[in-house]
Amino acid sequence: MSPYVPHFDSESSGDIAAGIDIIEIARIARTLNDFGERFLRRCFTERERARWGRNPAELAARFAAKEATSKALGTGIRGIKWREMEIVSNPRGKPVLVLHGSAAARAEQLGLVAFDVSLTHSRTDAMAFVVGLRERNR
Repeated sequence: MSPYVPHFDSESSGDIAAGIDIIEIARIARTLNDFGERFLRRCFTERERARWGRNPAELAARFAAKEATSKALGTGIRGIKWREMEIVSNPRGKPVLVLHGSAAARAEQLGLVAFDVSLTHSRTDAMAFVVGLRERNR
């Protein structure tokens, strides 16, 4: 009997699009040390920089969220700028994804109408999980 291999097209199948990423906090700390403001301005919006400053663990978690978002959008980071994916916090501190520019256009193309973000970190690693929900009648 041959194995069953289900067909899945991430652009048209299912109600969700998900992405996950993990990064070493030390990698972000080294990048901050080596490139400083240049790195921060390239990868983080003004709101993100104002809120998280140069905190390597918090920045690593948000960087991982941007990577996870690009995976949920099915593009990797190609064609999307880091600052087009913004991780802010609601009044209770829960991370919230805000898309701009080509990232927002890609989400619309995929029919993704809502996102949820989960961040965590240990002493050494930061991780993010992002799930996008599709319109029901797509």
